Amino acid sequence: MRRRALVKSLTVAAAIAAAWEAVVRSGLVSRIILAAPSDIVQAAASDGGVFLRAFATTLAEIGAAIVIAWTLGIVTGLIVGSSRRLAAATAPVLSSIFAVPLIVLYPLLMAWLGIGSLSKVAFGAFSGFFPIVLNTIDGVRAIEPRYLALARSIGATRLQTHARIVFPLALPAMVSGLRVGTGLVVIGVLVTEMLASLGGVGFLISYHRTLFDTGHVYFGMLLALLLAVAVNIGLTRLDRRIGRWQRREQAQE
Repeated sequence: MRRRALVKSLTVAAAIAAAWEAVVRSGLVSRIILAAPSDIVQAAASDGGVFLRAFATTLAEIGAAIVIAWTLGIVTGLIVGSSRRLAAATAPVLSSIFAVPLIVLYPLLMAWLGIGSLSKVAFGAFSGFFPIVLNTIDGVRAIEPRYLALARSIGATRLQTHARIVFPLALPAMVSGLRVGTGLVVIGVLVTEMLASLGGVGFLISYHRTLFDTGHVYFGMLLALLLAVAVNIGLTRLDRRIGRWQRREQAQE
């Protein structure tokens, strides 16, 4: 069954690629606008090594930004969400900042940190921080007070309460924030590479766009798309593992 589905998918993909090639070669669409699949393959063959090195740079920047955004977002959300007054004062401010197009702040980061990888990591982490912290706050605030009262009644410390009650119960909301935040991290890094950078996939896309090398542009876009798909698959697997872990915990209670 899986082999048949795979063959069917490959057949459909081959048909789409053939039709795409025919449309471009027939002149119905200019090659400046739409690159043929053969142009993308030629770009991969001629400059694949350059793009792979740029891809490694982008991947490192995204990885660093994800670690920072996840850590700061979850820790801040747990701290703020644990205090009703602090959450009431902080959450509206964070929501207001998140509503602002954050890309307008990138020139400031570029002036402070330069056009190297550091400004890309900072902007990516900044972009992903807000949905993570806001969802974490909402998840913590949604916990029923009786669970916290039970923890206090049995003498649990604050650390034990967060580890055994707050964190597990807020985890579904946190994972939702991680999915949105991680997507924004990927977008933020790629966009800032395209605006001003010394390397990375976004830089190569912008560079070849100015030269009208559409095949190279589409090859870079393909790499960026594969990166986004890989991140989404990883988060989906994480979500499934957390779901299985929660079901096991509930079965043991």
